[in-house]
Amino acid sequence: MDEVSKALATVSTQRVTYGNGLNQLQMTENYLNQEKVNLSQQQNKLVGADMAAVVTNLSQSQTAMQAVMSATGRVLGLPTLLDFLR
Repeated sequence: MDEVSKALATVSTQRVTYGNGLNQLQMTENYLNQEKVNLSQQQNKLVGADMAAVVTNLSQSQTAMQAVMSATGRVLGLPTLLDFLR
């Protein structure tokens, strides 16, 4: 009877040890699954951009930059390409 009690105690100890290891593995698996979802969302934000919107924004930005450059040139009295051609 004493040896059966010792064996049962050993099995219980091993069960706790392996149970803790299993819990850690499950928590790691859950963390990695969440990271996979997060990385997929970030990838979609970076790669899955709406190309029409990106091209429109680029065109608007270029137009705005040209307007600012033209206005700056007029305010500062800088020569334009037409001034050089005369």
